[in-house]
Amino acid sequence: MAANAEPMPSSRRRFVRTITAGGILTALAGCTSDLEPSTATPLPEPESNPAPAAGDPITVSRDYRASSKYDYYPETAEVRRRTGYRKHVNESGTTKEPMYEREPASSWVTRVGGSVAGTEALTTVRERLGVGSFDNVSPGIGYLDGDVRRVTFAYEVWPNRSGETRTPSVEFETLVSAVPRTVTANLRFEAATLSGTFHPVVEFRQTYRS
Repeated sequence: MAANAEPMPSSRRRFVRTITAGGILTALAGCTSDLEPSTATPLPEPESNPAPAAGDPITVSRDYRASSKYDYYPETAEVRRRTGYRKHVNESGTTKEPMYEREPASSWVTRVGGSVAGTEALTTVRERLGVGSFDNVSPGIGYLDGDVRRVTFAYEVWPNRSGETRTPSVEFETLVSAVPRTVTANLRFEAATLSGTFHPVVEFRQTYRS
């Protein structure tokens, strides 16, 4: 797909946390205290959110030919994940039959390939920006946005009621410019190589803390 024809990320995928009209403080996971009115001031949201990544494309490969976990079956176009064994006892003795979870190859590429693409893209961003590690920046899982495979990078800011804000070590726009605009994941099996191209987006998220 040509770069200028890429669909914009669906607004259904947005998970930006904002203060509601009543000014309610969003409770963090695990907190059990009553909600309190928040005086935290939200940071301005980027004009494009989520924003399509704009960095140079990359390609990543993973070899599953020796994997004891996954195997690809071209006759059924599915990937099977070994989950254990079922024992059979008869007069000849005991035999073990492998048990599998089955998944269509296309959805497996989206799910597992998305994780591979996101991890490799984050490594690439660190190299491009000369940053050893990121706080509050993380890739998510692969998903379908219409007919486009995507992986979302969460850019998380944490305002509190004291007027302090915890933010990532790079600006939002800097991250957008460094994340590869496409990541092609080639996943190699004995029978074939499965490929998927992902179009990452960077999403600005705010979580309010006390």
